[in-house]
Amino acid sequence: MRKAISLAVLAACASLAGCAIVVIPDDGGGTRVTSVFGSSGVQGNGQTVIEQRPAVDADSIDINGPLQVEVKVGSAAGLQVEGDSNLLPMVRTDASGGLLRVWVDGKVNSSNALRVTYTTPALRQIQSNGSGRLTVTGLNGGALTLSQNGSRQVQLAGHVSRLEARLNGSGSVTAAGLQSGSTTASLHGSGKLDLGRVDGDRLELDVRGSGGVNASGMVRNMNVRVYGSGSASLAGLQSQSAELVTYGSGSITAAVSQSLVASSNGSGYVTVYGNPLQRNISGRNVTLMQ
Repeated sequence: MRKAISLAVLAACASLAGCAIVVIPDDGGGTRVTSVFGSSGVQGNGQTVIEQRPAVDADSIDINGPLQVEVKVGSAAGLQVEGDSNLLPMVRTDASGGLLRVWVDGKVNSSNALRVTYTTPALRQIQSNGSGRLTVTGLNGGALTLSQNGSRQVQLAGHVSRLEARLNGSGSVTAAGLQSGSTTASLHGSGKLDLGRVDGDRLELDVRGSGGVNASGMVRNMNVRVYGSGSASLAGLQSQSAELVTYGSGSITAAVSQSLVASSNGSGYVTVYGNPLQRNISGRNVTLMQ
């Protein structure tokens, strides 16, 4: 009876979703359920090859799809793609106007990752959408803009004069190996954003959702706003002056030495380490730790 009910529920779900379900008896008297579309996409043949593609002159990169991408900054230009031999034609690369576009043309199914390695003398902009990984090493002093949408895990290393980072979704950006000047960053969603060491004039930070941001270093001014249940962990970032505001149940921790404007709106809290002489505080959940 229980099995019949389960099968009926599955059949109803299938009709509503517009998909086909196959029910297969197993050896233990139960059933195994699968979808005829469960393995959609081109199946990799398991024969891994490396393909060298023509070098391109681009200081910006746009990545779409389930790719493992490594960008090495500071070397002569080069482009390499690795994966199952029958899937490599589906990994498309195109360069024009200083922008390298990398994407997967269609759906693929393989136990081997599709890998792209790009070397470039300079990198100033990254646009990333989807899942997978992105590793950038050797950043060499220029300004960098990063926009990440989706669940991709991004790692950054080197130094940049200015950083602008936008993270949307459940992905992560880890810049523990990065040193940057003035920084503007936003996190929307449940992701994690590690800004690494910030040594510059200013940090501008906007957090919305349940995600978390942390940073270390030293700046003159800091402007931080947290909406929702997210957090900004900035006790390791020394600031001369700061404006810190929470809306909702989120939290901010920061270190401020001279001038402070702090406001807690809702059940969230603001914790400040230091003894700033100029203070403008509102909300009962603002705490100074000397």
